[in-house]
Amino acid sequence: LVETRNEDTPEETPPPGWVLSTPTRHHEVWTLPVLVMLLAVLLVLAAARFGEPLGAVVCAASGAVVAAGAIALAAAGRSAYAEQTMTASWRLHVVRMTVGVTTAAILAIGSLVVGLPFGVLFGAVGWIPMTFRFARSVPRVDRLLVAWASVFVAVACTGLSVVGFTAPAVPDRLAAVWIGPGSLFAALAVVMAVVQFAVAERTAGAPPLSARDRSAS
Repeated sequence: LVETRNEDTPEETPPPGWVLSTPTRHHEVWTLPVLVMLLAVLLVLAAARFGEPLGAVVCAASGAVVAAGAIALAAAGRSAYAEQTMTASWRLHVVRMTVGVTTAAILAIGSLVVGLPFGVLFGAVGWIPMTFRFARSVPRVDRLLVAWASVFVAVACTGLSVVGFTAPAVPDRLAAVWIGPGSLFAALAVVMAVVQFAVAERTAGAPPLSARDRSAS
């Protein structure tokens, strides 16, 4: 038997992950914003229980920024659910990535400031590679967002290391964390930024979008 194949029929290319993640059910709009808002509430509660003014200020400020991210996620998700266009799906994806890398950077830097560097490991070493691993395709903007967030983390960690080394008024407990783990995490963030900038140069950007484009999902 001779196997025949229709050469004129092109293979259908599956849509990218950011299209497939567009909310198609009402509860999908609110799941992620609610989780992010719960994180913001936990940070505010932590601020109320901190015995140090520095820790209370850092937690309260971090909670406010995370809460703003939750509101942005809810607005973008509701718009994508109502419109079901590729334009709205792309807008939601960019908001998700922006809120994600911002939250990771805030947790990383904030935990280092208060002397609990495990948050840096979660934010920089855990969340970002996990996001790329499960993505069907990684657009250029994702790489750039991670790269710039890594630059921000590197600058903040370097600044804390310098302050911990030069300022005698800093408590020994904080100075040890800022100088030791702070310097290490600054170096890791620089490497992450360089790699992501380099990969972004070879990565295609988002496809041209129109308000009339309808998501297949």
